Amino acid sequence: MQTLTSHPSRGRAGTELVYRLEGSLADLYPIGLFPEGLRFHNDFSADIVEGPFKGGRIFGLDQFMVRPDGVGVIVAHEVVEGSDARVAFDIRGYVLPPAGLEMPPLEVLASPGFEFPDLDFRVLATALMRTADPRFDYFNQTVVVNEGTVNLGTGRLAIEARAL
Repeated sequence: MQTLTSHPSRGRAGTELVYRLEGSLADLYPIGLFPEGLRFHNDFSADIVEGPFKGGRIFGLDQFMVRPDGVGVIVAHEVVEGSDARVAFDIRGYVLPPAGLEMPPLEVLASPGFEFPDLDFRVLATALMRTADPRFDYFNQTVVVNEGTVNLGTGRLAIEARAL
């Protein structure tokens, strides 16, 4: 894994690449139907393929809920691990179905044997970063925008994160 470097000079808002990841979701574990939607938990792990964390990995436990309108809500606590530092991310965001896709009722999604289609859903989220490593104090005041796709059928995930 690559050693993390000190803070690069910042350009315009939203242009500093924090990471690009490629990975896959583990199985979605349904928790149940709640008034606000169908709740799942899943483990997550991906390789960092670009940015100052290149060669590292990101992992954690995601709480995922599909609302009655078909929009997924992400609440995730993840860790980026490089060769010599760790950074925690608290992520909040949405998974948006492809335009025109008619999502089935939540009861169908919750039924045993249901499988999501092999389609890319848009991911749009924000993250707050925290680290105890004094070399990277600037992370403790950085907000990140995550954009990319997830295929809930295959689990394939590609996300790019940029600092605001």
